[in-house]
Amino acid sequence: MKPVAAVLDLMPPASQQVISDIFGPDFDIVFVEDNGDDAKRAAAKGATVLLTMWGAVDAQTLAAGVPDVRVVQKLGVGTEKIDSVAAARNGVVVLKAAGINADAVAELAVLLILAVGRYLPKATAAARTGAIAKEALRAESFQLLGKTVGLLGLGHIGQAVARRLAPFGVSLIYHDVVPAPAEVEAACSVRFATQDEVIEGADVISLHLPSTPATDKIINAQSLTRTKPGLILVNTARGSLIDEAALAAAIEDGRVLGAGLDVTAEEPLPVTSPLLDLDRVVLTPHVGGAVANNFPRVIDRAYRNVRAVLDGGALSPADVVTWPESAGVRR
Repeated sequence: MKPVAAVLDLMPPASQQVISDIFGPDFDIVFVEDNGDDAKRAAAKGATVLLTMWGAVDAQTLAAGVPDVRVVQKLGVGTEKIDSVAAARNGVVVLKAAGINADAVAELAVLLILAVGRYLPKATAAARTGAIAKEALRAESFQLLGKTVGLLGLGHIGQAVARRLAPFGVSLIYHDVVPAPAEVEAACSVRFATQDEVIEGADVISLHLPSTPATDKIINAQSLTRTKPGLILVNTARGSLIDEAALAAAIEDGRVLGAGLDVTAEEPLPVTSPLLDLDRVVLTPHVGGAVANNFPRVIDRAYRNVRAVLDGGALSPADVVTWPESAGVRR
Protein backbone atom coordinates (compact mmCIF):
# COMPACT_ATOMS: atom_id res chain seq x y z
CA MET A 1 0.00 0.00 0.00
CA LYS A 2 1.35 3.44 -0.96
CA PRO A 3 1.60 6.24 1.60
CA VAL A 4 -0.91 9.05 1.16
CA ALA A 5 -0.01 12.61 0.21
CA ALA A 6 -2.84 15.04 0.96
CA VAL A 7 -2.96 18.34 -0.93
CA LEU A 8 -4.67 20.82 1.41
CA ASP A 9 -5.43 23.62 -1.07
CA LEU A 10 -7.96 23.54 -3.87
CA MET A 11 -5.91 23.20 -7.05
CA PRO A 12 -6.91 23.68 -10.70
CA PRO A 13 -6.69 20.60 -12.93
CA ALA A 14 -3.37 21.63 -14.48
CA SER A 15 -1.72 21.90 -11.06
CA GLN A 16 -3.27 18.62 -9.92
CA GLN A 17 -1.76 16.95 -12.97
CA VAL A 18 1.74 18.23 -12.14
CA ILE A 19 1.43 16.91 -8.59
CA SER A 20 0.10 13.59 -9.82
CA ASP A 21 2.90 13.20 -12.35
CA ILE A 22 5.61 13.75 -9.73
CA PHE A 23 4.11 12.23 -6.57
CA GLY A 24 1.82 9.68 -8.19
CA PRO A 25 4.31 6.86 -8.74
CA ASP A 26 5.09 6.68 -5.00
CA PHE A 27 1.99 8.08 -3.30
CA ASP A 28 -1.76 7.88 -3.34
CA ILE A 29 -2.82 11.51 -3.67
CA VAL A 30 -5.86 13.09 -2.04
CA PHE A 31 -6.96 16.51 -3.27
CA VAL A 32 -9.35 18.60 -1.20
CA GLU A 33 -12.57 19.59 -2.95
CA ASP A 34 -12.75 22.98 -1.27
CA ASN A 35 -10.65 25.18 0.98
CA GLY A 36 -12.77 24.69 4.09
CA ASP A 37 -11.41 23.39 7.37
CA ASP A 38 -13.54 20.24 7.28
CA ALA A 39 -12.18 19.28 3.87
CA LYS A 40 -8.60 19.76 5.04
CA ARG A 41 -9.07 17.68 8.15
CA ALA A 42 -10.79 14.90 6.25
CA ALA A 43 -7.93 14.82 3.74
CA ALA A 44 -5.31 14.81 6.51
CA LYS A 45 -6.79 11.73 8.16
CA GLY A 46 -4.57 8.78 7.30
CA ALA A 47 -2.11 10.90 5.30
CA THR A 48 1.64 10.53 5.67
CA VAL A 49 2.42 13.80 3.91
CA LEU A 50 0.54 17.11 3.97
CA LEU A 51 1.24 19.49 1.07
CA THR A 52 0.13 23.08 1.53
CA MET A 53 0.32 26.10 -0.74
CA TRP A 54 -1.76 29.06 0.47
CA GLY A 55 -3.91 27.92 3.34
CA ALA A 56 -3.39 27.37 7.03
CA VAL A 57 -2.40 24.08 8.59
CA ASP A 58 -3.68 24.45 12.13
CA ALA A 59 -3.44 22.23 15.19
CA GLN A 60 -6.78 20.57 14.43
CA THR A 61 -5.68 19.63 10.91
CA LEU A 62 -2.44 18.19 12.25
CA ALA A 63 -4.33 16.29 14.94
CA ALA A 64 -6.56 14.75 12.25
CA GLY A 65 -3.43 13.27 10.66
CA VAL A 66 -1.99 11.78 13.85
CA PRO A 67 -0.49 9.20 14.12
CA ASP A 68 0.17 8.76 10.39
CA VAL A 69 1.35 12.20 9.31
CA ARG A 70 5.11 12.59 9.31
CA VAL A 71 5.81 15.71 7.30
CA VAL A 72 4.18 18.97 6.27
CA GLN A 73 5.74 20.42 3.12
CA LYS A 74 5.06 24.04 2.26
CA LEU A 75 4.91 24.51 -1.51
CA GLY A 76 6.77 27.77 -1.20
CA VAL A 77 8.50 29.72 1.54
CA GLY A 78 6.25 31.45 4.09
CA THR A 79 5.29 29.08 6.91
CA GLU A 80 3.55 31.46 9.34
CA LYS A 81 0.21 29.77 8.61
CA ILE A 82 1.53 26.36 9.69
CA ASP A 83 1.25 25.61 13.41
CA SER A 84 4.86 24.52 13.85
CA VAL A 85 4.47 24.22 17.61
CA ALA A 86 1.65 21.69 17.19
CA ALA A 87 3.69 19.92 14.53
CA ALA A 88 6.68 19.57 16.86
CA ARG A 89 4.43 18.36 19.66
CA ASN A 90 3.19 15.59 17.37
CA GLY A 91 6.61 14.68 15.98
CA VAL A 92 5.85 16.11 12.54
CA VAL A 93 8.59 17.59 10.38
CA VAL A 94 7.78 20.94 8.73
CA LEU A 95 9.64 21.87 5.55
CA LYS A 96 9.62 24.71 3.04
CA ALA A 97 11.25 25.24 -0.35
CA ALA A 98 13.69 28.06 0.31
CA GLY A 99 14.32 30.30 -2.67
CA ILE A 100 12.18 28.26 -5.04
CA ASN A 101 10.05 31.25 -6.11
CA ALA A 102 12.79 33.88 -5.96
CA ASP A 103 13.09 34.54 -9.68
CA ALA A 104 9.34 34.69 -10.27
CA VAL A 105 8.76 37.04 -7.34
CA ALA A 106 11.71 39.20 -8.35
CA GLU A 107 10.25 39.63 -11.83
CA LEU A 108 6.97 40.80 -10.33
CA ALA A 109 8.75 43.22 -7.99
CA VAL A 110 10.48 44.84 -10.95
CA LEU A 111 7.19 44.91 -12.86
CA LEU A 112 5.45 46.69 -9.96
CA ILE A 113 8.25 49.27 -9.64
CA LEU A 114 7.97 50.08 -13.34
CA ALA A 115 4.16 50.04 -13.31
CA VAL A 116 4.00 52.60 -10.51
CA GLY A 117 6.79 54.78 -11.91
CA ARG A 118 5.37 54.84 -15.43
CA TYR A 119 1.77 55.22 -14.19
CA LEU A 120 0.78 52.07 -16.07
CA PRO A 121 -2.90 52.02 -14.97
CA LYS A 122 -3.46 55.53 -16.36
CA ALA A 123 -1.47 54.84 -19.52
CA THR A 124 -3.39 51.63 -20.18
CA ALA A 125 -6.74 53.35 -19.60
CA ALA A 126 -5.75 56.14 -21.99
CA ALA A 127 -4.80 53.67 -24.71
CA ARG A 128 -8.04 51.73 -24.32
CA THR A 129 -10.24 54.83 -24.46
CA GLY A 130 -8.30 56.74 -27.12
CA ALA A 131 -7.50 59.59 -24.75
CA ILE A 132 -4.64 61.92 -25.70
CA ALA A 133 -2.61 61.68 -22.52
CA LYS A 134 1.04 61.75 -23.59
CA GLU A 135 1.96 65.12 -22.11
CA ALA A 136 -0.03 64.52 -18.94
CA LEU A 137 1.73 61.19 -18.52
CA ARG A 138 5.11 62.77 -19.23
CA ALA A 139 4.64 65.02 -16.21
CA GLU A 140 3.60 62.08 -14.03
CA SER A 141 5.99 59.33 -15.18
CA PHE A 142 9.53 58.57 -14.08
CA GLN A 143 12.30 56.32 -15.35
CA LEU A 144 14.58 54.31 -13.07
CA LEU A 145 17.87 55.58 -14.51
CA GLY A 146 19.83 57.42 -11.83
CA LYS A 147 17.46 56.51 -8.99
CA THR A 148 18.48 54.95 -5.69
CA VAL A 149 16.69 51.68 -4.94
CA GLY A 150 16.68 50.45 -1.36
CA LEU A 151 16.06 46.82 -0.51
CA LEU A 152 14.90 45.90 2.97
CA GLY A 153 15.99 42.26 3.12
CA LEU A 154 18.61 40.59 0.93
CA GLY A 155 17.62 36.96 0.97
CA HIS A 156 17.01 34.89 -2.16
CA ILE A 157 14.37 37.26 -3.51
CA GLY A 158 16.15 40.47 -2.57
CA GLN A 159 19.26 39.26 -4.36
CA ALA A 160 17.25 38.28 -7.43
CA VAL A 161 15.65 41.74 -7.51
CA ALA A 162 19.03 43.44 -7.20
CA ARG A 163 20.50 41.44 -10.08
CA ARG A 164 17.59 42.46 -12.30
CA LEU A 165 17.62 46.13 -11.34
CA ALA A 166 21.35 46.80 -11.70
CA PRO A 167 21.19 47.04 -15.53
CA PHE A 168 18.64 49.87 -15.22
CA GLY A 169 21.44 52.19 -14.10
CA VAL A 170 20.28 52.55 -10.51
CA SER A 171 22.26 52.74 -7.28
CA LEU A 172 21.37 49.79 -5.06
CA ILE A 173 21.51 49.86 -1.27
CA TYR A 174 20.17 47.29 1.16
CA HIS A 175 19.68 46.55 4.81
CA ASP A 176 19.45 43.17 6.45
CA VAL A 177 20.01 42.08 10.05
CA VAL A 178 23.02 40.11 8.84
CA PRO A 179 25.08 41.81 6.11
CA ALA A 180 25.65 39.67 3.05
CA PRO A 181 29.15 38.35 2.25
CA ALA A 182 31.27 40.66 0.12
CA GLU A 183 31.03 38.33 -2.87
CA VAL A 184 27.22 38.41 -2.75
CA GLU A 185 27.20 42.21 -2.54
CA ALA A 186 29.52 42.37 -5.54
CA ALA A 187 27.43 39.91 -7.57
CA CYS A 188 24.27 41.90 -6.82
CA SER A 189 25.88 45.37 -7.21
CA VAL A 190 24.56 46.37 -3.78
CA ARG A 191 25.95 48.35 -0.86
CA PHE A 192 25.04 47.76 2.78
CA ALA A 193 23.28 50.64 4.55
CA THR A 194 21.50 51.15 7.82
CA GLN A 195 17.74 50.76 7.90
CA ASP A 196 17.42 54.52 8.39
CA GLU A 197 19.63 55.17 5.36
CA VAL A 198 17.41 52.98 3.20
CA ILE A 199 14.19 54.59 4.44
CA GLU A 200 15.52 58.13 4.16
CA GLY A 201 17.70 57.86 1.06
CA ALA A 202 15.93 55.62 -1.44
CA ASP A 203 13.71 56.75 -4.30
CA VAL A 204 12.31 53.23 -4.45
CA ILE A 205 11.95 50.85 -1.50
CA SER A 206 11.29 47.17 -2.14
CA LEU A 207 10.40 44.96 0.82
CA HIS A 208 11.82 41.43 1.15
CA LEU A 209 11.45 40.64 4.84
CA PRO A 210 9.68 37.85 6.73
CA SER A 211 6.68 38.49 8.94
CA THR A 212 7.97 38.72 12.52
CA PRO A 213 7.21 40.92 15.55
CA ALA A 214 10.30 42.97 14.67
CA THR A 215 9.12 43.66 11.11
CA ASP A 216 5.45 44.29 11.87
CA LYS A 217 4.46 47.62 10.23
CA ILE A 218 8.09 48.49 9.60
CA ILE A 219 6.67 50.95 7.08
CA ASN A 220 4.40 53.16 9.19
CA ALA A 221 3.27 56.74 9.64
CA GLN A 222 6.50 57.74 11.35
CA SER A 223 8.85 56.14 8.81
CA LEU A 224 6.84 57.56 5.91
CA THR A 225 7.48 61.11 7.15
CA ARG A 226 11.21 60.47 6.67
CA THR A 227 11.19 59.12 3.12
CA LYS A 228 12.24 61.10 0.06
CA PRO A 229 9.43 62.93 -1.75
CA GLY A 230 7.99 60.86 -4.57
CA LEU A 231 8.86 57.49 -3.06
CA ILE A 232 7.76 54.32 -4.85
CA LEU A 233 7.07 51.51 -2.36
CA VAL A 234 6.82 47.88 -3.44
CA ASN A 235 5.87 44.90 -1.29
CA THR A 236 6.06 41.33 -2.58
CA ALA A 237 6.86 39.89 0.86
CA ARG A 238 4.20 40.01 3.59
CA GLY A 239 1.30 42.39 4.11
CA SER A 240 2.09 42.84 7.80
CA LEU A 241 5.17 44.92 6.88
CA ILE A 242 3.08 48.00 6.02
CA ASP A 243 0.63 50.15 7.94
CA GLU A 244 -1.80 50.41 5.03
CA ALA A 245 -3.80 53.32 6.41
CA ALA A 246 -0.60 55.33 6.85
CA LEU A 247 0.54 54.43 3.33
CA ALA A 248 -2.79 55.50 1.83
CA ALA A 249 -2.59 58.82 3.66
CA ALA A 250 0.97 59.41 2.46
CA ILE A 251 -0.05 58.78 -1.15
CA GLU A 252 -3.12 60.97 -0.86
CA ASP A 253 -1.12 63.94 0.44
CA GLY A 254 1.62 63.46 -2.18
CA ARG A 255 4.53 62.46 0.05
CA VAL A 256 4.60 59.03 -1.58
CA LEU A 257 4.20 58.74 -5.34
CA GLY A 258 2.58 55.31 -5.23
CA ALA A 259 2.88 51.67 -4.30
CA GLY A 260 2.96 48.27 -5.93
CA LEU A 261 1.50 45.64 -3.63
CA ASP A 262 1.32 41.91 -4.27
CA VAL A 263 0.52 41.28 -0.59
CA THR A 264 -1.75 43.04 1.87
CA ALA A 265 -2.47 42.65 5.56
CA GLU A 266 -5.82 41.06 4.77
CA GLU A 267 -6.23 39.02 1.61
CA PRO A 268 -8.26 39.69 -0.39
CA LEU A 269 -8.10 43.39 0.34
CA PRO A 270 -11.34 44.54 2.04
CA VAL A 271 -13.62 46.69 -0.09
CA THR A 272 -13.33 49.38 2.58
CA SER A 273 -9.57 49.72 2.14
CA PRO A 274 -8.52 53.27 1.15
CA LEU A 275 -5.87 51.74 -1.11
CA LEU A 276 -8.57 50.68 -3.58
CA ASP A 277 -9.46 54.31 -4.29
CA LEU A 278 -5.90 55.30 -5.28
CA ASP A 279 -5.04 54.88 -8.95
CA ARG A 280 -1.33 55.15 -8.20
CA VAL A 281 -1.56 51.91 -6.21
CA VAL A 282 -0.96 48.86 -8.41
CA LEU A 283 -2.39 45.73 -6.83
CA THR A 284 -1.90 42.05 -7.62
CA PRO A 285 -3.48 39.19 -5.61
CA HIS A 286 -0.40 37.54 -4.01
CA VAL A 287 0.73 35.96 -7.27
CA GLY A 288 4.46 36.65 -7.10
CA GLY A 289 5.45 32.99 -7.27
CA ALA A 290 2.37 31.79 -9.10
CA VAL A 291 3.67 31.03 -12.58
CA ALA A 292 2.94 27.86 -14.51
CA ASN A 293 6.48 27.17 -15.64
CA ASN A 294 7.90 27.26 -12.11
CA PHE A 295 5.31 24.98 -10.52
CA PRO A 296 6.96 21.70 -11.62
CA ARG A 297 10.18 22.84 -9.93
CA VAL A 298 8.25 23.54 -6.72
CA ILE A 299 6.62 20.11 -6.73
CA ASP A 300 9.85 18.32 -7.63
CA ARG A 301 11.60 20.04 -4.70
CA ALA A 302 8.72 19.06 -2.40
CA TYR A 303 8.89 15.45 -3.60
CA ARG A 304 12.64 15.20 -3.02
CA ASN A 305 12.29 16.75 0.45
CA VAL A 306 9.51 14.35 1.42
CA ARG A 307 11.43 11.35 0.16
CA ALA A 308 14.45 12.48 2.18
CA VAL A 309 12.36 12.52 5.36
CA LEU A 310 10.73 9.16 4.71
CA ASP A 311 13.91 7.44 3.51
CA GLY A 312 16.41 9.02 5.87
CA GLY A 313 18.15 10.91 3.07
CA ALA A 314 19.83 14.30 3.02
CA LEU A 315 18.07 17.59 2.40
CA SER A 316 19.03 21.24 2.52
CA PRO A 317 19.11 22.73 6.04
CA ALA A 318 17.57 25.86 4.54
CA ASP A 319 14.35 23.93 3.91
CA VAL A 320 13.94 22.74 7.52
CA VAL A 321 11.45 24.72 9.59
CA THR A 322 10.74 22.22 12.37
CA TRP A 323 12.46 18.91 13.01
CA PRO A 324 11.36 17.47 16.37
CA GLU A 325 13.62 14.97 18.12
CA SER A 326 10.91 12.33 17.86
CA ALA A 327 11.20 12.51 14.06
CA GLY A 328 14.63 10.92 14.24
CA VAL A 329 18.13 12.08 13.31
CA ARG A 330 18.30 14.62 10.51
CA ARG A 331 20.88 13.95 7.83
